Amino acid sequence: MSDRKKGVRVLFYLVVALGGALGSVARAWVGIAVARLTGPEFPWGTILINVVGSFVIGFFGTLTTSDGRFAVPTDLRAFVMIGVCGGFTTFSSFSLQTLDLARDGRVAQAAGNVGLSLVLCLMAVTAGHLSAARLHGPRAAAAKTAEKGMGTVVVAVLDRPWDAHGLLVAGTRLMAHAGGGRLQALAVRQPPPAEILPSEEVMTVERDEALRAGPEHWADQLHDVVGAWRTLAQQQGVVVDWVDVTGDVADIVVEYGRNADVVVMARPLDHESARVRTGLHAALFATGRPVLIVPPGFDGDLGEVVAIAWREDGRAAQTVRASLPMLQRAREVHVLCMDPSAAMPAALREIAPGARLYAMPAQDGSVGARLLTAAHDVAADLLVVGAYAHGEWREAMLGGVTRYMLANADLPVLMRH
Repeated sequence: MSDRKKGVRVLFYLVVALGGALGSVARAWVGIAVARLTGPEFPWGTILINVVGSFVIGFFGTLTTSDGRFAVPTDLRAFVMIGVCGGFTTFSSFSLQTLDLARDGRVAQAAGNVGLSLVLCLMAVTAGHLSAARLHGPRAAAAKTAEKGMGTVVVAVLDRPWDAHGLLVAGTRLMAHAGGGRLQALAVRQPPPAEILPSEEVMTVERDEALRAGPEHWADQLHDVVGAWRTLAQQQGVVVDWVDVTGDVADIVVEYGRNADVVVMARPLDHESARVRTGLHAALFATGRPVLIVPPGFDGDLGEVVAIAWREDGRAAQTVRASLPMLQRAREVHVLCMDPSAAMPAALREIAPGARLYAMPAQDGSVGARLLTAAHDVAADLLVVGAYAHGEWREAMLGGVTRYMLANADLPVLMRH
């Protein structure tokens, strides 16, 4: 098992354990509070806990599916659905209390406990599911409408059909700086079993068919976009391949990314599908290749005016070397520097002899925000910046500039870890 997968598994169990602890504490508090109000004669607290837990798991489970309005990482779904809900709900307590009532001769109350628990919990989980499903409406409607330099093989990881054209444009224009090449339009389908938490959800025949139908329609949309772009790309010396695969998005992005020169991906949106963020994380920190991050709706120039966010360390230099063909063909190259008294770095004098040093003015705001402002000041159509992470374990804590760019960049950003 790879170190990445081991790290993922360890983190998964840790978040489940934390969620279980919080759920158990909440369960104890609610149970005691209800018992004080209603007395210990009938397990109203257990019924309330199970009804609330059923609603939460139905609501959160539906709201946070990978194609949902508020898609979240699998770890967060496990934290809530397995950890919190598992620790909070009390089926074992329900069973023991029912047995105690029956042994006490209160058969009617035992039957009432079973009936109320089953009926109310089923109603609650249905209400949670339907409430979350209603929130999906607007999102569902929108969904329908070794060191290498920048070379001749580019992988464009496609996800949002309405943004696929922008990724293909960016990939083609990037390769134009290298004199042409091959663009792999990669669509990664997630297998249906990966869409559920097997310890909490059931893969029914209907659910399996629905999960398979969604990716089929999604892939057809992407294929149409790629087909429409293929002829235009060939006129620019770029061969476009359609690659449609099923599997773990991180593993596939790493596999194809390591065999390419550059990976092109869309910048994640708020509440973006966990697949997108997982794939982008893998591209940045596991492929060893530069990643071109394209903002939504992109259809402009790329590489005519390049801004380099310079920092005296290895990652910035690696990213600059990876973008060398583009720097050599760019009309203007600007080096963004935080220190007003800094001189042009020696490494850049050789790589981009015509580059101009731009000392960013002192102002409020994060470094990431200042870099974007400076890039706009010099009218850049590409920002070259190193990608950073704090900590080696799963690269879980992204550096501030990297995190800001992934959330806010409104021009293409070339990054490399």
